[in-house]
Amino acid sequence: MSYNSFLNKPENALRRAEELLTISQPSAALALLHEILSSRRHKTWSPTYEKIIILYLDLCLQLGRSREAKDGLHQYRNLSQSQAPGSLEAVIRHLIEASEKKCREAKEAADKGESPKPEEKGEGEEATADDDDADFYEGSHLLLSTMSTDPEKAQRDTAVLLPALKFLWEVYRAVLDILKSNSKLERLYHGAAVAALRFCGEYKRRVEFRRLCDMMRMHLGNLSKFGGVGTVTFDAGRNNKVRSLDCPWLGRMDR
Repeated sequence: MSYNSFLNKPENALRRAEELLTISQPSAALALLHEILSSRRHKTWSPTYEKIIILYLDLCLQLGRSREAKDGLHQYRNLSQSQAPGSLEAVIRHLIEASEKKCREAKEAADKGESPKPEEKGEGEEATADDDDADFYEGSHLLLSTMSTDPEKAQRDTAVLLPALKFLWEVYRAVLDILKSNSKLERLYHGAAVAALRFCGEYKRRVEFRRLCDMMRMHLGNLSKFGGVGTVTFDAGRNNKVRSLDCPWLGRMDR
């Protein structure tokens, strides 16, 4: 089947990706779906694209590909933001819930002393690590080693829990960035922000907490200057209500 047939009929791409999964080729399936989502050819949203992005994000979560997840989410935002905002919201909620579930499962596995499951790596994944990646893993390793007097447990936490923590953190960052100027989905932004703050508190992510506060402060500043999607002016007193982040435990993060 030709590549053009995948672009003209996304149903064909979805069917082919599912076939690749049946023969244990998740990376090939992910690459195919990424090509469909990132194609510059004009696309009109349809429910099939929602199925494609959900399968794509599930594969990113399975393989630990946070960069690909972020890129795919941005591509789907461009496709669905004006045509199907409800679909964008459903996809984002699915990704957050699935990532949080995997993080809880990883924590339970680490507490039980289970070994990490083998995950397929993308080509060049290790070589493309950025400064944020290095800071995340280095800071996490030091934090876990000081929190536990058992070196083996600290090592298990590093191998089992950290990849899930990093993926979830990247999901929160990507979602907040995508929703930062979308007034139609401000409730979803608020929910993601609260969830990210709770993540920082629960897992004692002090560095990420500071970055998160800086990010949201920048978003609010830009919104007050330029407004958002579907918003002509920003009026905190009348047109928009600034929602409070009711997280009473946040004061403990700076201690």
